[in-house]
Amino acid sequence: MHILLTLGVIMALGLAAGRLFERFGIPQVVGYIVMGVLLGDSVTHFLPVKMLDNLSDLTSIALAFIGFMVGGELKYTLFKKYGKQFFSILLSEGLLAMLLVSTLTILLTKNIALGILLGALSSATAPAATVDVLWEYHSKGPLTSTILAIVALDDGLALILYGFAFAFANVIVAGGELSLKIMLLQPLAEIFGSLFLGAAIAFFMDRVFRLVKTRDDRLVINVAAIFLASGIALHFDLSLILTNMAVGLTLTNLHPDRNESNFEIVKAFVPPIYIIFFLFVGARLQLGLLPSMGVLGVLYVLGRTAGKWAGAFFGASVSGAPTAVRKYLGFALFSQAGVAIGLALDIYQHFGQYGDAGAQLGGTIINVIAATTLVVQIIGPPSVKFAISRAGEIPKLDSTTKMGELQ
Repeated sequence: MHILLTLGVIMALGLAAGRLFERFGIPQVVGYIVMGVLLGDSVTHFLPVKMLDNLSDLTSIALAFIGFMVGGELKYTLFKKYGKQFFSILLSEGLLAMLLVSTLTILLTKNIALGILLGALSSATAPAATVDVLWEYHSKGPLTSTILAIVALDDGLALILYGFAFAFANVIVAGGELSLKIMLLQPLAEIFGSLFLGAAIAFFMDRVFRLVKTRDDRLVINVAAIFLASGIALHFDLSLILTNMAVGLTLTNLHPDRNESNFEIVKAFVPPIYIIFFLFVGARLQLGLLPSMGVLGVLYVLGRTAGKWAGAFFGASVSGAPTAVRKYLGFALFSQAGVAIGLALDIYQHFGQYGDAGAQLGGTIINVIAATTLVVQIIGPPSVKFAISRAGEIPKLDSTTKMGELQ
């Protein structure tokens, strides 16, 4: 089947699945992912992994737009009001998830390297599915603002924790001394390099927007800038999401009155891209891996879930966050995907060169992350909806109100 026909078919099927799930009160993104599973190698083979690999650039494009849109929500006034809470929660939920997963893994397997690496991966939170639910229900309030900030900052924390874990595991498996470069310098270089690149592109965009007034031209410039930022980031091995988040964050804070409309323009452009992205996510999830998850996979999910929830509650409590944030934030931090999978692949490729022990370590991590991602990607979006619903941050619509009118 021609690729254009394939994309047309999956967009139509994805939209239908999303609307069907919506009618039962389930976030549309779950419908997209489930349809992806049905179309992938687990069921029909309509979207085989080889095709997904050939279309990986579409996944990068979707993540780039998600990063840009999340950055647009991170206004200076928000950090001025809640900044202390954000960083307290970020450290608590990330570190506690790592501690619990590492401890449970080491107690079960007696493998310290495996424990600290899985612990580091557990700290990452996937922004895509979480943010999509927030946009679908047009939620607003302290909890929504906190969720957006945490999922945006979580990638940076995960990279730092991974740097430390990778260095320690490397000493255990391969021998030698701890490397400051691997442990700290590389993660910080990736984080700050991404932020600098994004900010530089946003400054240039801001100057261009002084001269550009038409909606169509603004759309072209925004898309071109996102593609430019993404291409440079990928070329220099920087974080795609962090780079585009920095573009959006810088742009929205330079001149909010002039640049706010850019995000509304882009938001109207991206729904087809998001549907394809989540279908691809679902198609990559392998149902056959679930039995191989075993006790270790179950402990990983339980430890990560408990760590995220308890850490969010503790960080929110000590920083004086609102009651809704303390009680419900943890439910919005379950999703796991891109960063964790990418780092798991890095582990597999690196430690595979150190004989059977290294290959077994990498293979175990790949299987656990791949299998558990299927679980948390399905339970994550409904948990986000539960959180914002209980917090009272979903606007009530009457029968004559169109969803698109609420921004």
